[in-house]
Amino acid sequence: MSESTGSLPNPSEYEWSFEQHGGVGVWFMQGWRGFADEDLDAVSTHYRERGSRADIEATLAVFGDDTNLPRETQEYMAEAWSENGEYTDVDKVGFVSEGTTAMAVKSKMDIPDADIESFGDLDAAVEWAQG
Repeated sequence: MSESTGSLPNPSEYEWSFEQHGGVGVWFMQGWRGFADEDLDAVSTHYRERGSRADIEATLAVFGDDTNLPRETQEYMAEAWSENGEYTDVDKVGFVSEGTTAMAVKSKMDIPDADIESFGDLDAAVEWAQG
């Protein structure tokens, strides 16, 4: 189930998508290559604004197999996504990937008052986020 409204970036225009599973917002970044570019700015804005709504209690970012995180992207994410996670005021922030991407992103996050976790499986991540 996708959602885009007025001021939110429309996921269909970028290399990422959004779904909601109960109170969990899930951002799929499969097509994203990991650079601090227009796609990353758009998903960051969408995450911040959509994740802060009352119907989202936890968030997950799912990275595709092709995601590559050069140092400048990791630095951007550490700063911007930590701020975004704090802004949303959610209880749990998770990252999902089959490889080490989720663990690498998790290790850079600093979000006070939120549990942060990485997963290799989306179902396990959604279960954790809903628990």
